[in-house]
Amino acid sequence: MDRNKFFLGFMVVAVGLFMAIQPDVFSKVAVIILGLIAVCNGIFILYTARNLIIDEHYASIMMIRGWMSVGVGLLAVFLPVIIQRVFWTIMTYALAFYLLASAALETYTISKLKRNGYAIRQSVIEVAASVILALILFIIKSEKIGDFVVRLGGIALIITGISLSIVQFKNRPIVMDSVTVEDADSPATEY
Repeated sequence: MDRNKFFLGFMVVAVGLFMAIQPDVFSKVAVIILGLIAVCNGIFILYTARNLIIDEHYASIMMIRGWMSVGVGLLAVFLPVIIQRVFWTIMTYALAFYLLASAALETYTISKLKRNGYAIRQSVIEVAASVILALILFIIKSEKIGDFVVRLGGIALIITGISLSIVQFKNRPIVMDSVTVEDADSPATEY
């Protein structure tokens, strides 16, 4: 049994539980951690990676990348706290409008496919699913959707972590002590 993978399974379960129980806190913590990582990456790029190759274009591209990483990282750290609700609302409505537009375009596709003799059942199901999901997005509060998505991710991590731990436990080596078997008619054999 690989103890590191077994421990990793428990850690994945712990993160999954955190995601499932406190999705709003997890989202904020995850975005802030990723923002800090982006800032560190940008600083690393600005001070080391841009000087690896002596080329003006390479250095300018790496400088742009480094400053962009620092800027996005700082935004990721500070902006979610400020505009979290606005962002989720905009994203929810944008996704809902996309689903409706996709359903409308798919309706045109269905008519073309039907005229040319193709099966349209899957396309009709896709249109219906798009419309239903768009309606759900318009009806449900946007913050609830974000929490729901994070909770689903947490449940998936819990299942993955438990599965990883079980597989590691089942695949552990079975250590047996050697046993000497003696028979009255034959010499001792070790197994």
